[in-house]
Amino acid sequence: MSDSAIQNESKIVVIVVNYNGFDDTVACLESLQLTGYDNFQIIVVDNASKINPLLELMRRFPDVIYLRSEKNLGFTGGNNLGLKKAYALKPKYIFLLNNDTVVSKNILSELYSFMENNPKMGLIGPLNYYFDKKNIIAFSGANLNRNNGMMTFLYSDKKLSDIKERIISCSFIIGAAMFIRADLIEQIGGLYNDYFLTSEESELCIKVADLGYQLAVITSCCIWHKVSMTMGSESEISNYYIFRNKLWFIKRNAIKITLKDIFQLAKYIVICLLSFLIKKRKFSAAKGILAGIYDFFMGVKGPGRFKNRLNA
Repeated sequence: MSDSAIQNESKIVVIVVNYNGFDDTVACLESLQLTGYDNFQIIVVDNASKINPLLELMRRFPDVIYLRSEKNLGFTGGNNLGLKKAYALKPKYIFLLNNDTVVSKNILSELYSFMENNPKMGLIGPLNYYFDKKNIIAFSGANLNRNNGMMTFLYSDKKLSDIKERIISCSFIIGAAMFIRADLIEQIGGLYNDYFLTSEESELCIKVADLGYQLAVITSCCIWHKVSMTMGSESEISNYYIFRNKLWFIKRNAIKITLKDIFQLAKYIVICLLSFLIKKRKFSAAKGILAGIYDFFMGVKGPGRFKNRLNA
């Protein structure tokens, strides 16, 4: 299909970033093919995987647009590369989707219909279930405090039957599945590239809200998410970016930091450190927290100290 044809037809562009996750990406694309929705275009960005998967992906999914970076651009840069291509296609909506997800068959029609009927909504997401616990909710919206980076998660680890709302209003949508108006994310400037990994969705949510739009999770569609497949759950690398970038997020987005905010953040950091050191005995994970905090105060952004390890 030519770009001109895509431009005229596609109301939705789905962006999937692959980094050494060929099997996950295949499963994700297969699930998108089963949606029965015929008015969307997929862009796959390969983020410098060790083994280039694009030839095999092209063979299996010939209608997908493929981009490849020879350097690992992180979650932020990989998506921004895809966004640049997406803008040229002029869709109405863009769906940022993790490659380690599988989607429900109705996901595109439900997300599209909801946004069409709710013009004040700028960014929405589906329910997120754990991949290995198919009926347990991993994410269903959260409220984000921009002054201390803390979140209050809604209905996590519950079942759908525990939720009364069909629409869950919130101020944070997780980056695994973010459905946004194309003109809005282009106006915002995409994802803030200096995060590299994590906190980019927090900033995007804040910017959407600051422009007067609402955010919500809709419960009529879902993804099943293989949580933390890329960097590993509670690893040194993941904790490095989580804690470093949380501090950068606060510095960039806080409006008025109070002593209560400082106390809550410090308490959270101390509890996490003690948990990894004493309870879980994951010393490398604790090291990642300390390294992230240190690098924040040293002004380090982007891939930071893991640049070489991640081929960034």
